[in-house]
Amino acid sequence: MNFTTVFFLLCSVVTNAQLLVQSGLTHRLSVMPGETELVPISLKNGGDEPLLCILTLSDVVSHCDSGYRYLPAGSTDESCAAWMQLEQEGFVLAPGEERVVKVRFAAQAGYARAGARASLLVDSRPVEEEPANQLKLRVRYAIHFHYRNPLISGVVALHAERLEWVGERDFWGLVFQNRGNVDRVVRSHAKLLDGRGKVVYSGESVSARGLMPNQCRTLRFPKPEVPEGVYQLVVVSETDAGERFGVTQEMRWEN
Repeated sequence: MNFTTVFFLLCSVVTNAQLLVQSGLTHRLSVMPGETELVPISLKNGGDEPLLCILTLSDVVSHCDSGYRYLPAGSTDESCAAWMQLEQEGFVLAPGEERVVKVRFAAQAGYARAGARASLLVDSRPVEEEPANQLKLRVRYAIHFHYRNPLISGVVALHAERLEWVGERDFWGLVFQNRGNVDRVVRSHAKLLDGRGKVVYSGESVSARGLMPNQCRTLRFPKPEVPEGVYQLVVVSETDAGERFGVTQEMRWEN
């Protein structure tokens, strides 16, 4: 069975069930092969009725044309799902209750790849079933686990794919694809140079973006206030591991 959504919601406004993941949706680990780390996952029932929560380990892959796909645990060569052990797999949260579930992550001894990944799918539903004539609320979160092997240098191959507009032209974006074999978090700084080489725009990406292998993500930049014309775009990016790379491209700006 394949799942294709990071955050999955089957609609309803007839119930006040609300599960909150308070510990983040991405965890990056770099323990030595053979070593263990405990990862706390904090879940809270933000609604006013009891919730049944079910936790399931899964593999995850990503492609630019299809987004995330969730596969049975152990389906991929880069899976680390077998290294993960859940403290609890199912429980009920009372209204307002918070629970911390620990995930024991034991990196495989002698692991010889640069990275591995898996996901923890968190499903929730009201304990009391809704009447048959009402829509039902189902919420799924996917919490990603990315492992970076400190003994193996990963292949870093981040490619700028295209420029695009975001949010009714309030922002412009540069789409990157991670063609390497390890995940990376990227932040960029962009400049526009006019025909005389003068910098007429300089801006940081609105936020850093994490890219797993084969994934495409858009780094957004504030809209430049410059006259229409042709400019030289220069983007310098840096990963959370300290790698740097640059992109230059001619850009025609139209207001």
